[in-house]
Amino acid sequence: MAENLISQIKEIPEKSKEKLRLRLREKAIMRTRARLIESRVDIDELSDEELEIIIKDEEDKLLDEYKTKGIIALLALLGISWI
Repeated sequence: MAENLISQIKEIPEKSKEKLRLRLREKAIMRTRARLIESRVDIDELSDEELEIIIKDEEDKLLDEYKTKGIIALLALLGISWI
């Protein structure tokens, strides 16, 4: 079953994967801006490397959220309580 799932994921067109990465990146950038505004940090004062690190951190957080939500949805679909 796991091999079948892996093969299906590999068959997703590269264009779709790129769209997903782009949307994830855009959302991470928006969250980064909000995070910097809340911290009262001027974006112009940060180097490109620092911004890239912060954006990557937000991307990782988003991926973790999506994974968690996916697992919860799967458990709910199967009728298994999360608590």
